[in-house]
Amino acid sequence: SQLSPEVEQQLKQETLDGLVLNRAVLQFVHKAGFRVSAQRVADHIRSLKNFQVGGQFSKPAYDAALAANGASAAAFESEQRSLLEVNQLQDGIAGSAFFTPAEFRRIIALDQERRDLEYVLFDPKILGAAITPSDAEIQAYYATNSAQFQSEETVDLDYLEISLADAERDYVPDEAALRKAYDEDPTRFRSPEERHARHILITVGTDRSDAAAKALADEIEKKLADGADFAALAAQYSGDPGSAARGGDLGFAARGVYVEPFEKALFALKPGETSAPVKTEFGYHIIRLEAIKASEGQDFEQVREQLAASLREQKAQDSFYALAERLDDLALESPGSLEPAAREAGLQIRHYPGYTRAGGGPFGDNSDLISAVFSDAVLEGGENTPLIELDQGRVVVARVAQHKLPAARPLAEVRDEIVARLRSLRAATEAKTRGEAILKRQQTGEDLAAVLASMDLHLTRTGPVLRRSPLLPPELLSAVFRTPAPVDGKPVVRGVSLGDGSYAVFRLDRVIPGDPAQIPQDQRDAQKRILAQRSAQAELAALAADLRSKAKVVVAKDLFKAEDVTQ
Repeated sequence: SQLSPEVEQQLKQETLDGLVLNRAVLQFVHKAGFRVSAQRVADHIRSLKNFQVGGQFSKPAYDAALAANGASAAAFESEQRSLLEVNQLQDGIAGSAFFTPAEFRRIIALDQERRDLEYVLFDPKILGAAITPSDAEIQAYYATNSAQFQSEETVDLDYLEISLADAERDYVPDEAALRKAYDEDPTRFRSPEERHARHILITVGTDRSDAAAKALADEIEKKLADGADFAALAAQYSGDPGSAARGGDLGFAARGVYVEPFEKALFALKPGETSAPVKTEFGYHIIRLEAIKASEGQDFEQVREQLAASLREQKAQDSFYALAERLDDLALESPGSLEPAAREAGLQIRHYPGYTRAGGGPFGDNSDLISAVFSDAVLEGGENTPLIELDQGRVVVARVAQHKLPAARPLAEVRDEIVARLRSLRAATEAKTRGEAILKRQQTGEDLAAVLASMDLHLTRTGPVLRRSPLLPPELLSAVFRTPAPVDGKPVVRGVSLGDGSYAVFRLDRVIPGDPAQIPQDQRDAQKRILAQRSAQAELAALAADLRSKAKVVVAKDLFKAEDVTQ
């Protein structure tokens, strides 16, 4: 189930277009002077639930998540800074988006419009109960639509499977192994040292040169040396809005949270000491260390179960990957049979019948296995598949035991299915015929209610309904709101086919425009927020499109195949 060249090329182009658009927006954000402080980035990262344990930021969890995704802390923090800067732009646009009272009333009049109607429904399930297709009709339908009654292509598979879960159950570490694991990594079960810092940030920008910022930072350092209050100076001078109001307080943080020059200066201080101005990409920082939270550890007995689980997992992984590699080699050495591999690896050959090109059974819809099983080498050549990873910690090698091609299913097997189809088709036709006959009589001047009464039918009144009412089928609701409003109080009668084969005849009696005054204040406010968001999204999309159209883009010649891309 590989992608076609056309679809693959389209995905590549869409990805490239998205990258170009993001870069264009970021360039605009930077030129416009949007900036996010290091502390704002740190606060944002510490608030992400993926990096929290027990509701608190965990540096080990953060490091593990980055390692699992092959990302460095610097790259991830740069990405988050860019995200926050773009969010500033979005917030600015959202804050300036507006619409006039007349526009709001017009939107509410449409959005909250209600329509009062009555309708009658011709249900094919009811009509179909009286329909019995003849043998001749069944035979004719079967002959005409024989391609629809083919059995699915399937294969019966023999396979060998190994899993990490099975390997993990077989190992129980002894006391010596547990002690060794504890002693080999004494820092593993210790929390990192954390430092409580305050800072005053003097920013550099269009309104302040680097030299002016350094001079102001030196002046503040002198005031602190003369006994000035750090918190008061932070509130007065700091360019970090996230901490200035708190007297520059940054709270506790371990290594790896702040940019390198800031961290180096902070971890060189003793409690109560203040640094000289420290230059970073954000400007000049004056840092004060308030307190140190020492590293804390757990003793052996506290972590015994954790050690045992870790050793079991490591042993299982070693055994699993060694056996998987051996199984792959054995399957290739004897490509025409699984028996040698099963014998050498101590595994049992399993069997699964009825595997299709959509997958199935214990294998799910794994695309790698589907591609391998239905390849010429395996399907026609009788070879084993290579080792296939079904999901993390679970692999198989398979071969085709029997291949069953599509074939016509006998009429006796599909007769009930054909009867149901014919009954449904004829019932839907009958429903539409009856509904249109009623419409025709009404259009010639007969009263709709009287016409229905003559057929022992009656209209169902819903009362006024909104566009999103759950009381009516979607197709009927859509038709009702597309129908012109009654003129001079004269109802409008229409008909519509529904997705399930039903046919509805309805009479639209009146249209009631939405009135903002009838909507509770909290709902009006919510509606205004939604409209403002839509307006802001439209403005941001227009800005992004304009930036993209003006951007100079150079695409490397070898990025795509020559025949795949046109610029």
